[in-house]
Amino acid sequence: KKMKHNCEMGIRALLAFSGLLAICSLGMGDVVINEFELSPPDNGTVWVELYNTGDAAVDLTGWKINIVDEPWQGPILLKGSIEPKGFVAFDGQNTWTATGNGTVFLYDATGAELDKTSQQNDNSHSDFTYGRLPDGKKTGTRADFAFMMASKGRSNVR
Repeated sequence: KKMKHNCEMGIRALLAFSGLLAICSLGMGDVVINEFELSPPDNGTVWVELYNTGDAAVDLTGWKINIVDEPWQGPILLKGSIEPKGFVAFDGQNTWTATGNGTVFLYDATGAELDKTSQQNDNSHSDFTYGRLPDGKKTGTRADFAFMMASKGRSNVR
């Protein structure tokens, strides 16, 4: 009888822990790369916008964006949080010189890759960027992104 009680307690603890893990991990996969500027006008700064598709705020402390524009790479260390259905943009360093042929990666605080864009080419040095249409669209194909007028920090849908 005591063994059965201990087993039931163990199962309850395991279920509670599994539920907690599921709740904690919900917010992690809800953030996507939503828009990025690889070729800003007037020698401006490259930037990446994130969008939270989920229903809970996500703490971005320790997360990282990495722009890979061979042979150059630009890491952007993140902090702060992103609200549900919210947008936040992060600038690279103003000394970075990208060629406009880049891939953008998003990593969580554990170093796990959460999102990656296909390589995009932009040598226009204009106010046009690559953005997901609609916001958060994530099929894993190049078609997720359209070359569009920049909408840094807000919805890509007009």
